[in-house]
Amino acid sequence: MDEQARLAELDAENAEPLVETALETEYVARLERYLDAEHDEAVPIENPRAFERGDGVRAVSFESETTVADRPALAVTVHVDDGAVVQATAERRGPDVDGTVELLFPAEIAPDPAEAVRDLFEARGQSVSVAVDESGDVTAYAIEA
Repeated sequence: MDEQARLAELDAENAEPLVETALETEYVARLERYLDAEHDEAVPIENPRAFERGDGVRAVSFESETTVADRPALAVTVHVDDGAVVQATAERRGPDVDGTVELLFPAEIAPDPAEAVRDLFEARGQSVSVAVDESGDVTAYAIEA
């Protein structure tokens, strides 16, 4: 099994420093500004969940209570390795999303679109199309599955 795929949920004591790190990073601030300006949405900071991957990278996720097809309508996930934020992603679903899901990344740490799609959809055998918008501080991938 892939080391990234194995997750262990962290208790509140270990989760709290991750939550603080995530909410203080410029990456989350940038995603928050984009979500507010473009979609009139806010990062859902209540009820964060934190995990440690099998490779030691920790992640904290903030998810909306509203769901679409049993998934949060909005989720922001921040990955932290040795105290440094290495990835921040917002995931949007719902009727106002172009495609099945929209992934948002701070521009300078956005993964290759093919990599993002492969990790999310192709592992399940789905074929997809991706529209990429790299027009500002946030890179958006609109994915139709």
